[in-house]
Amino acid sequence: MVERLTYDDDLFLRMECVLGVPVVNQIVWRFERPVALVALESMWRLLAAGPIDRSVRRARIPGARDSWTAARRSADPVVIGSSIAREDIDRWIEDEAAQTLDPIEGPAWRLSATAVESGGMVVSLVGSHVVGDGGALTSAAAAALSGHAVPDDFERVGLDGSRSPSAESGADIADGVGRIGAALSGAARAVSNTAIESMRARRNSSADPGSSTPNATTPNADRSRVSIAPAAGAWVPSTVVVDCMTADWSAAAASKGGSANSLLVAVVLGILTGSGRITTEDRVRVALPVSTRIVGDRRANATSGVSIHVDAGGTYRDDLGAIRASSKQAFKAQADQRVTTTFELLKPLMQLLPDAIVAKLAASGSAPLCLCSNLGNRGVALRTIGGVDATAVAMRSITQNTDVALLRRTGGGVSAWWNESGERATLCVTGLDPDRFPSKEHLRGLVEAEYDRWGLTPEFW
Repeated sequence: MVERLTYDDDLFLRMECVLGVPVVNQIVWRFERPVALVALESMWRLLAAGPIDRSVRRARIPGARDSWTAARRSADPVVIGSSIAREDIDRWIEDEAAQTLDPIEGPAWRLSATAVESGGMVVSLVGSHVVGDGGALTSAAAAALSGHAVPDDFERVGLDGSRSPSAESGADIADGVGRIGAALSGAARAVSNTAIESMRARRNSSADPGSSTPNATTPNADRSRVSIAPAAGAWVPSTVVVDCMTADWSAAAASKGGSANSLLVAVVLGILTGSGRITTEDRVRVALPVSTRIVGDRRANATSGVSIHVDAGGTYRDDLGAIRASSKQAFKAQADQRVTTTFELLKPLMQLLPDAIVAKLAASGSAPLCLCSNLGNRGVALRTIGGVDATAVAMRSITQNTDVALLRRTGGGVSAWWNESGERATLCVTGLDPDRFPSKEHLRGLVEAEYDRWGLTPEFW
């Protein structure tokens, strides 16, 4: 059986192979006492037998999708680094996130650990976003820690690599023909849907000329820009990792009629406002990733997303109810399987586009101004390695090989990932604007001020 890459898998493969900006996911464990090497080796062996240990086979037939095969080169055994000082933990985490991974030739993931001189240990697992999204990586890790190679929601299929070259070519031809048909059909339906929606919009506008509402626009990334970063050159976005007590986070959210998710949105909006990137006059589009992974899933990437709009100068600091309600409505609409969006219809066509066209289209691409990824309590299943409980577990996604010009052109703001792992809730915050977030220290100050505003006590990694 040939297992093909989905549109989302292909998107991250193109980012790496065409645009030169690989995206990796990372899980980090912080321990107050050492974890036995034998436990880490067991975890590595199970990960190596699981679904993230695989490679991409590029299709040679135009129109055919790339497919999955057994890993050409598996991950190296657990990498044990020299011990580090407590204050160097964040630098070690950044260095691990910058490791080169290869979803085509391998290895596509890496497990590493290092002792902390004052006691304890830090463990990192990084994986190419091509072979698995954040949910896939956490599922693979949780399965390995429970003694299983394959998680319930991420099956390992189509990786035997036993097909002959002629059989592979024949399968690619059949897939190419089928995908061209799917692309044409999807494009036709998309055009029809767009025409119908346009006609409805015109009728509604004619019936009630005063009913239109202003478009919620993304604030101009160059407005009042204070250029602190250099004009050009490589630039790694600033990132901070911070803990607080889960009970305190929940209490702060409940005190304003909100949930953990709505408080996450409020905190990130506060960081953006504090940086000067947005003002209280802005209506901000907030991106909320949503996992669509199910039991028995074969997809490496199974993440969708919704968006809500929040008035930065509104009353959300005093009442989180509006954010909570709009998020709930957006999640409900996204889960409605009866609705097929124009974007979904066009995915087969977009996956057919040659690399040269993808590169040109990417020149006008943009990054989210405000992305808030709530991973919930996934950290609970990951908390223990070899009988040792982690103080906290952090999860995030990182784009490698970024430079000042790319970050300014794509106009990103803040991306944040939040999860709870028992008593502690951990937030990873990345400032994608090199001028508004010129250093880790500056970003840390903004996060600290926002935590103080919500009555939270931050503990930075």
